[in-house]
Amino acid sequence: MTAKIGIFFGSSTGCTERVANMIKDEIEATGTATCDVMVISAANAKSFPNYDFLLFGASTWNIGELQDDWGLSLPALTGEGLKGKKVGLFGCGDQFG
Repeated sequence: MTAKIGIFFGSSTGCTERVANMIKDEIEATGTATCDVMVISAANAKSFPNYDFLLFGASTWNIGELQDDWGLSLPALTGEGLKGKKVGLFGCGDQFG
């Protein structure tokens, strides 16, 4: 059985989106999983149960400031939607900006 992975990202300049798609391509090249990539602001708590695994990507600005899409979407990360899920994180940033 092929795993289904949801890759959710927030990106202001496109860097984190490009990385999310690179991760998707690498995973799908193994033939062990299929991936959906979407901006986190388009997701809600009902989006997560559809996936076996979840990857979350965020960019940061200055000294760890949260990217705008994530600031609006954090409430979706609470509750039953993530219960029992295996989650991975990736990030891009310019902490010295």
